This record gives sequence, C-alpha cells and structure tokens, in this order.
Amino acid sequence: MKFGEVQKVRLPAFTVIGKLGEGLATEGSSWVPPLWEAANARFDELGEVLEPDMLTDLQLWGLMSDTTAWLRPWQEVGYYLAGLAVPSDTPTPVDWYRWDMPAMEYLIVKTNSQELNTMTEKMLTEILPQQGEELVAAIQEYYEPDFEAGEVVLYFPTKIITAKED
Repeated sequence: MKFGEVQKVRLPAFTVIGKLGEGLATEGSSWVPPLWEAANARFDELGEVLEPDMLTDLQLWGLMSDTTAWLRPWQEVGYYLAGLAVPSDTPTPVDWYRWDMPAMEYLIVKTNSQELNTMTEKMLTEILPQQGEELVAAIQEYYEPDFEAGEVVLYFPTKIITAKED
C-alpha cells in the first residue's frame, strides 16, 4: 500500500491480545507508546500460547475505544490495546487483555507519525464525506513488522457487519 492511498476493505471478526492502557484522549502520545514497549518486551509470552506458524505472519494492532462505550471514538478518556491478532480460541495469558473485534468495513490509509494528525483530519473532514461514509466506531491502527519507524495504516470503520450480512 502506498503512502496516502485510500482503500476500502472488509475485515472479518478478529481477536487481538495485548497490553491495555487508559488515559486522557488529549495525552495519548504520552501514555500509548509505553504500552507498545510493554507489549514488545513481553510478546514472547504470547509465543507460549500460539502455534509456531502463527509467529511468522504477525499482525500488530493498536485498538481504541472510549471508556464510556465499546468502540466509540475517544472522547475525554480512552482505552488503547497494543497487541497481536490471534486465533479466537487463543488463551489469554495472565496480565494480558483480549478484544474481540466485530466484522467491519473500513476506509484505510497508510501514513506516518509526522502526518498522522493531518491525515486523520483529512480522512474525517474530506475523504469520508466525499465517499458518502461516516465513522461508526473508533479509528484503529495496524502495523506491519517491516514498516519503517512511525509508519501505520489507519482503519476508519464505516460499517459494522451483522451476522446476516456476513
């Protein structure tokens, strides 16, 4: 995926196990990075509950939700889960948290830490309205192991897929 390119994707339900934090939405840059440090330092614990072949195609997610309602975009205080996508039947190790994400449609865009705020604002004020879409849940972050430092794909949920639509 090219930097700045917008795509529409549909993801099935998935599970992420990771390190969970809570903090002021306006101060995410101070409390989210330590969650990634904690997760990265202890990902070997997930290796103990995963099949060896699962460790070759790592899917790293930074999942967000407001503290007042599941998957609502951050308002004043938010949750952030820094973790790894795993099969839904994976046991959750002690001191780790699991989020089961519903199937959703997204508009996604690749950006980096320097352009994160600008790209987020552009997606919310220009791209989503131009495409006739609305944000239906919190924005999520996806990281490939081979990304350069600061690169991220932002997932803007536009539709929660019900079991009937699946």
